[in-house]
Amino acid sequence: MAKKVGVITLGCSKNTVDSERLMNQLLLNGYELTDNPEEANTVILNTCGFIEAAKQESIEEILKAVKLKNEGVIENVIVAGCLSERYKDDLMAEIPEVDKFYGTEKYEEIIEDMGGHLKYELLGERHLTGQSHFAYLKISEGCDHPCSFCSIPLMRGLHKSKPMEDLIAETKFLVKQGVKELIIIGQDTTDYGKDIYGKRNLAELLRKLSLIEGIEWVRLMYAFPSHFPEDLIDEIADNPKIVKYIDIPLQHISDPVLKIDEKRDNSKSNS
Repeated sequence: MAKKVGVITLGCSKNTVDSERLMNQLLLNGYELTDNPEEANTVILNTCGFIEAAKQESIEEILKAVKLKNEGVIENVIVAGCLSERYKDDLMAEIPEVDKFYGTEKYEEIIEDMGGHLKYELLGERHLTGQSHFAYLKISEGCDHPCSFCSIPLMRGLHKSKPMEDLIAETKFLVKQGVKELIIIGQDTTDYGKDIYGKRNLAELLRKLSLIEGIEWVRLMYAFPSHFPEDLIDEIADNPKIVKYIDIPLQHISDPVLKIDEKRDNSKSNS
């Protein structure tokens, strides 16, 4: 029988997408998945390191898995994700019972260290863990905004858009799994395209995704208020498949902090 792997996902929806990709790669390599850590040979924790409460939750889950290992219930504990990306050295020193620490999106390293091979051509396929009628679609990774109150660039790097053709292929795969609603996510979705197409063209991407047969709703999340593409407003208004609201995060409640970050952002733009 294939060895069983339990994947525990902590944090945001972007981590959920990462875990779903990893789980699909595990299945392709002959591993069996289980929702019960006590039934697993190996437990993989996809951690969050964004806010203090999330860090604490991730550490508590790591310690639970280590306890199972010490009791002989499971064989291996693997830690990946944002907390591991940012605090790898500290975690290695404090929790040496963990077999291996990885950063974010380290699919190849994890799969190969477990004795498998990454199927690059199938990275857009996922093992969906939520309800079958909707799925998150991560269109970019990282963020270019130097906000002093946010650690995302330290853990996820600078903004990187995924090519449209890859996102279209991933969406068609999701439709085959029964998905009817796409929830568009990224660290800053309104920056989509600027790095690979030379302009912010989220509107064009949403239009193309909405044309895919089977997609009925497109929901936009993580829109950043500055540099908002004007053509996106028209696309939302005119496209019947896009829900008529925008998720924009409240960046901070402190005027002095926001003024400092505005100066840093302007300084970066002028350099």
